[in-house]
Amino acid sequence: MELQGYHVKLMQLRREDLEMVRQWRNDPKIQQFMLSQSQITPEQQQAWFEKINNDPRHLQFVIYYKDAPIGAANLKVISGDALQNAQVIEPGLYIYDDKYRANLLAFAPTLLLNDYCFDTLMAQKLRAVVKKDNIAALNYNQKLGYQVIKDGDLVEIELDKLNYEKVSKPLKRLLSR
Repeated sequence: MELQGYHVKLMQLRREDLEMVRQWRNDPKIQQFMLSQSQITPEQQQAWFEKINNDPRHLQFVIYYKDAPIGAANLKVISGDALQNAQVIEPGLYIYDDKYRANLLAFAPTLLLNDYCFDTLMAQKLRAVVKKDNIAALNYNQKLGYQVIKDGDLVEIELDKLNYEKVSKPLKRLLSR
């Protein structure tokens, strides 16, 4: 599976991507913001891939910009037995390449995922959990229209289609040039 738009491409995770993604995920600059902070071994990565690869409740992607991998993204079902039937989906992503972190391009894969969730999968809401000290992610998601629904050490945020469409228009215009 492949999604393309806003100058990026999301290609479904392949077996040959596993070691690259594992190294990204274990890098302290990424790991510090993950809910689980343990180091992932090659064996754990392989077992995880075998578990989720054909699971209709998950999609894992590698983010490409100008044909180079720059990060990873995923979709998970929160309610329902498959992404195609889900009313609430949890998207997630990180940009590994420092050149593209904290700039406008970092919004591109999220817009692509959100469009896919709302327009193709017909999800009602997107929901995510962010560590309270991950201020960059909280600000990033609020710029996309997410609203805090539960505050604590872990902050639960939620986005509906109407709010997403309203808030994302300026970003889409900028990234569609």
